[in-house]
Amino acid sequence: MSSATVHEISEANELKKHTISLVPMDHCSKVWNQVRFYFSDAVDRSNGRWSLEHLLASFVSGHYQLWIAYDDEKTINGVLATQVVYYPCKTCLALHFLGGVDFDNWYDDLLKEITIFAKESGCDALEGVARKGFWKWFKNDGFVREATFYEKELDHG
Repeated sequence: MSSATVHEISEANELKKHTISLVPMDHCSKVWNQVRFYFSDAVDRSNGRWSLEHLLASFVSGHYQLWIAYDDEKTINGVLATQVVYYPCKTCLALHFLGGVDFDNWYDDLLKEITIFAKESGCDALEGVARKGFWKWFKNDGFVREATFYEKELDHG
């Protein structure tokens, strides 16, 4: 798998500098207490598919990648969990869990960095399942709504 290069990106309109970083898998446990809160809501929306503990295990094992967005004061503002998914005819970088504060301030920077990483990793596309509110960002960045996700809980009683 490719390693990402850290790029510092300044936004001219607010003069805020954000660093987008791919956390090495052997450092994920070290930053976990700083990022777990941002993953909490997204994991809760998985309807029992995931727990925070399982997400951390996926980072530490290298199955998932942990991305962070932080400011000049080293305050983490955003987090993203990605996974390179190999389909029979296509490879995608899946955006699984996304969270943070001041999303407008670092989303564009994050998208640039994960796109570079995806290309370096041999991916053909980015993909993800997200709540409806994220569409306001995704629709302007070349994403296409391909499907609607359905779920029905089964009664085992």
